[in-house]
Amino acid sequence: MKLGLAALTLLLFSAGAALAGIPVQLAVQAPSPELAAHARQIVERAAPRLEAWTGIAPSRIRIEVLATRQQFEQRMAQLGGPRWAAGLALPGQGLIVLRSPRQLGDPEQFRYLLIHELTHLYLAAGLRGRRAPLWLEEGLAMRLSGEGGWTRAATMTGGVLGSGLLPMDDLEHRFPPQAHQAALAYAQSYYLIIWLQNEFGPQALPGIIKGLSQGRPLTAALMQATGLSMAGIEERFTDDMHSRFSWIAVLGTGGVLWALLALGAMVGLVLRRRRQKAAVARMDDHGGEQAVLRPRPRRGRERQAVLKEAGMDEPEPPKRARSQKDA
Repeated sequence: MKLGLAALTLLLFSAGAALAGIPVQLAVQAPSPELAAHARQIVERAAPRLEAWTGIAPSRIRIEVLATRQQFEQRMAQLGGPRWAAGLALPGQGLIVLRSPRQLGDPEQFRYLLIHELTHLYLAAGLRGRRAPLWLEEGLAMRLSGEGGWTRAATMTGGVLGSGLLPMDDLEHRFPPQAHQAALAYAQSYYLIIWLQNEFGPQALPGIIKGLSQGRPLTAALMQATGLSMAGIEERFTDDMHSRFSWIAVLGTGGVLWALLALGAMVGLVLRRRRQKAAVARMDDHGGEQAVLRPRPRRGRERQAVLKEAGMDEPEPPKRARSQKDA
């Protein structure tokens, strides 16, 4: 099938590329050899950690990096994915489709985005065809890709101080379509993964994934790995989040400035989410197979360095000769 990607350079890296000691068929399709090599390096570095969490690597990984917005949106239309996404993972096909670093506000986010989508492929392989709750899948993807920051903390603060946290049962299959609730759902998922790891040790999450892969119901997998049911976990998690993100906790640690910054971040987040509400409301759930990153813009030398590493830098325009008029 013609995909309209003739302008892209196709680079197939040895059908038996060794990632984390397991032969994985890795194919990278990118606008340039440099960007393809950059993507491959990200995969090779992330693979051991992802496999340690999920217990197994996917047998094949095919990565498509689209050079332009038009090409990306055309590919999304072919796959039935959202045009506004930054990336899409289809574990059943072993496929990841990404925007190029040039399309992202911060080119460095390309690495986070690729690892996020890789996590979906590794988790699907670890679950052996079974499904994880959406909060676990998205939370783990954010955790392993390094997505966090105080904006997510501000979102949790808003949830604790506002109408409260969302019931975790509601986040098993679908996140809310409303922008601010969707942001809270992602934040809760992220912090629940961290909380489980801190509370029950580094083997808790791999244990939960293993239990689910064996066909255990979620509560049984949680009980086996943590000794608590979903209800017990949610109760303790909610209590800890209220203690951590309440005004008393913030002010009690001398973080008045942090609280003001968090409040400002919440206001900015709400305004930004409102502009994207129409797009988010059209979010069709693929069971956690897609994720959206909204990176912060990065400019200057740092942006140019990242683009150069990815082989997508542009030469600086020649400096204009100084004339007598300029003098």
